[in-house]
Amino acid sequence: MSNATLLQKVTDISQKMASEIHLRSLRDSFIITVPFLVLAGLFIMVNFVFLDPKGMLSSWVASETLISLRGVGDRILNGTMNILSLMLVVLIAFSIASKRKFATPIIPAMVSLAAFLVLMPNSLSLVPAGSTQAVAVSGVISFGLTNAGGVFMAILTAVIATDLFLWISHNQRLQIRLGDEVPPMVAQSFQSMFSIMLTVLAFSVVAALVYGLFQLEIHDIIQRAIQAPLVHLTTNLPGFLTLTTLTNLLFSLGIHPSGIINPILEPPLLVAMQENMAAFAKGELPPHIIVLPFRDLYGHMGGTGTTLALLIALFLRSKMSSHKKFARTVLAPGIFNINEPVIFGFPVLYNPLIMIPFIVYPQINFIIAYFATSWGMVSRIVTYVPWSVPPLLSGWLGSGGDWRNVILQIVLLALGVMIYLPFLAAYEKSLIAGKNQKLVNEIAENAKTDTVAPDPKTQREKTIILMCNEGMSTSIMAKKMSQFAQSAGYPFTIYAINVGRLQEEYEKADLILLGPQLGYMRESLCEEINNRCPVQILEAGYFSRLDGKAAVLAALSFLAS
Repeated sequence: MSNATLLQKVTDISQKMASEIHLRSLRDSFIITVPFLVLAGLFIMVNFVFLDPKGMLSSWVASETLISLRGVGDRILNGTMNILSLMLVVLIAFSIASKRKFATPIIPAMVSLAAFLVLMPNSLSLVPAGSTQAVAVSGVISFGLTNAGGVFMAILTAVIATDLFLWISHNQRLQIRLGDEVPPMVAQSFQSMFSIMLTVLAFSVVAALVYGLFQLEIHDIIQRAIQAPLVHLTTNLPGFLTLTTLTNLLFSLGIHPSGIINPILEPPLLVAMQENMAAFAKGELPPHIIVLPFRDLYGHMGGTGTTLALLIALFLRSKMSSHKKFARTVLAPGIFNINEPVIFGFPVLYNPLIMIPFIVYPQINFIIAYFATSWGMVSRIVTYVPWSVPPLLSGWLGSGGDWRNVILQIVLLALGVMIYLPFLAAYEKSLIAGKNQKLVNEIAENAKTDTVAPDPKTQREKTIILMCNEGMSTSIMAKKMSQFAQSAGYPFTIYAINVGRLQEEYEKADLILLGPQLGYMRESLCEEINNRCPVQILEAGYFSRLDGKAAVLAALSFLAS
């Protein structure tokens, strides 16, 4: 089998996985929960670092005052971290129903929430405050089942309940028809009512049967059979390294791993993260070394592949002016871990000399960070830090304010520069030896294009939407394009979205431009919007240089054709 054939097969499989409705719904739903988790992480740090009665403020503020102030943070934790599963079951169900084009997706979302609560135990064994004897209590729900401990039950419930509800809704044999004389709104309401009743009843019957047969609640079975093994797999160093290596390999082949690897990797790591946060809040040793931010803090500094180290290497030792200009252009987004311009513009993509450190070096970082944490040289990660927080600041926040973690990040970045340097030197030597210096410089300068721009007065108002996985890198590009369009007088509305908002926004678009990292999904996205408008891939050279003028001129040609 040729390399081209193998790559095409990988691309086809990746496109199918990234387009799969349930995986996409999972990804989009987790993205929405990020601000809540960030808020929870912030107040865990505030409560248990700054407001600790034995901490830094204890010399100036009375312990009773500090404890009372922590009540604000405790309430925030109850409304964020402790209801994560409730949020996810609604978000996932809503997303699935929307992507399946159900008219009122809020109905299956509420059905899934009801099914999730149906699976809760009727009573809990609790130990009252000041007592050592457990008592059975009914009419309560444990935060242990609605926080990260219930994530996998939420995922399975949302998927099964939504699919079951939609199947019943569309199955003619399972619908009650009230006749043509009944108003349509009444008929639709009654049909939804029947679907709701059957779906919730099915979950209730299954829960009762399982408990009757095994004397176990369904959440116990999910915890033992699915959640615990997956958490162990992803928080185990070999399993984690396997998945992150595959992530970097896919990205270096131009396939964004978010819709393929992340739905497998992130839910169990998120569970592990919340277990660490809960343990830290109780003053206990966090149980996990590898959690979700562990990947971003130590292996994604500057983005996947820790390409911030590559940019530093370019500044220090590059012999090519075009490379130094490129590094200056992409440094600002790189500091915030946005590195698609580097991957597609330097490029890392299909560049064997740069692909090697891009794939291998982060794994070295993970191994060093793992053992440094295991040996107590740095703190375990105890607060959720989003991937876009710059390096060094992320190390301090994630560790609960431990400067040793910041020093570790500096050491790992320095190591990365040393690892990237020989590969960079070999790559530049190959370019120069192949007499490509002139070509590379011309590519870097081709923003000064001789293309004659159409007269703005001949253009109608158009909406151009840029789309990438998170909407971060394309938002920078959209701003550059908007600035040029406005200055040149083109009546264009240009903005960026993440891939999860496509269904909400595509009807407004006259043209959709994909970031190069989503290029492999073009065909499936065209099908998803029924080819309502052109969907084109933003040229990697324009994207890497954040060249708004060239991108607008390219968009004009797409619109004209």
